[in-house]
Amino acid sequence: MNLIDSKTIGKAAPIEKWVIAMEQALKDTATGVVEVPQRMHLDRGPNTLLLMPCFGEEYFSTKLVSVFPKNYLKKEPVIYGSVVLNDGQTGKPLAVLDGSKLTAMRTAAVGAVGIKYLAPDDATRLGIIGLGIQGFHQALFACQQRSIRQVRIIDHSKEIMARFAKSFNAFYPKIEVIKCLTSKDLCLASDIIITATGSRHPVVPGNGEWWKGKTMIGIGSYKPDMKEYPDEIFRDVKQIFVDTLHAKSEAGDLVGPLRKGLIDEKDVVPVANLILQKSKALGDTRFFKSVGMAAFDLYGAKLVYECIKS
Repeated sequence: MNLIDSKTIGKAAPIEKWVIAMEQALKDTATGVVEVPQRMHLDRGPNTLLLMPCFGEEYFSTKLVSVFPKNYLKKEPVIYGSVVLNDGQTGKPLAVLDGSKLTAMRTAAVGAVGIKYLAPDDATRLGIIGLGIQGFHQALFACQQRSIRQVRIIDHSKEIMARFAKSFNAFYPKIEVIKCLTSKDLCLASDIIITATGSRHPVVPGNGEWWKGKTMIGIGSYKPDMKEYPDEIFRDVKQIFVDTLHAKSEAGDLVGPLRKGLIDEKDVVPVANLILQKSKALGDTRFFKSVGMAAFDLYGAKLVYECIKS
């Protein structure tokens, strides 16, 4: 059985192959090719343990993840985990993959799918709120989907912002990185806004209607008590695209507005419908909410395993 580390995962395949793999995962989940039960949460204070199995045609996978939001204070990753990939015909264990890197890569690829299908073709300004491992990977993948010229960033730490800028420019030396003082400044000057925080309160302002004509990608909140976006934006969002309909009960960004009647369940649409051409995006204010699902881990693990095996 192979043990596949972070460095190997990062180099296994180019960004576009990751995006294609996540598109396939979304299509195959929507059409019943893979079986994805709702993940199990076990919360201990602010910390969370997640168990995420998924069964496909060729392989099945099981992911075990810990999420410790205050790890940044210890200069440790917020997310740790492992993914076990098994042969779908025999059950034989094939590989154990570093779950933190796999999660970062596959989630960034899912965010990139949202940008691919929702963001204007001429979008050139990207904003990233939350600059942990996920925010960094989201930025890398987003810049492969549109001709980004400027990336605006904000985080609670100046040190983190400086480190992000240096690491990002190692990949994209020609893209200008602008450190913002407030999230309002970032939102007003960005065409695409990606939030990758574990916040329990909105990290963007609820006034000024800055969101009109923007594409917003919500990545961070995955529990009902987490919320990155204010209720006010839903006045101008005609559809809410999601990676899985479980988001309606898992993400506070949707749980609250649904309960308050600010959005209707019929307006929450799987992004797979766009990929399968079953739906069209309405309006020019776009919102995509990702909470993740085990199919992404399965297809990410499959991609890495087959790339390093060939």
